[in-house]
Amino acid sequence: MSTRSQNPKARRRFGGWIVLGIVVAAIVGPPVTITLVNDASARSVESSLRALPLPERTELVDSTSRAAKIVGNGNGMQYLGALLIRSDESAVELQAFYDAQSIPGDLTVAVAPSGRLNDFHGAGGFLDEPGEAGTFVVYAWGEGPGEVFEEFDLRGH
Repeated sequence: MSTRSQNPKARRRFGGWIVLGIVVAAIVGPPVTITLVNDASARSVESSLRALPLPERTELVDSTSRAAKIVGNGNGMQYLGALLIRSDESAVELQAFYDAQSIPGDLTVAVAPSGRLNDFHGAGGFLDEPGEAGTFVVYAWGEGPGEVFEEFDLRGH
């Protein structure tokens, strides 16, 4: 039998570390969990876009997702998925193609020439960069996991 396990001072020290670990987990755990769940919701929007077929003579260059307060005022989270594509089609033709697709869930897909997305301040990635001719951003807004996750994520304030 170990003398350490019989020592009351050592047991109190060990118990103190356990309590400290529980307190740290209670403080750090929820914000980290909320952030991860919201990021997963945004990636889900991106995945839904990636699952859609591309028009002919079009190639996928990149994709991204963001969970944050991206546009507008006030509080609340927004879930954005976006694809950067290169195409010989015009923005109008691309929009008509995506309008004809059966879009999953409540997504509304829009097409804009790359570099013309000034509304997406702070979205980062290729949404902020000026695009070259023939590149377009296909983007969609999605729904989040629920009010609790949207209210307690600091990125939405």
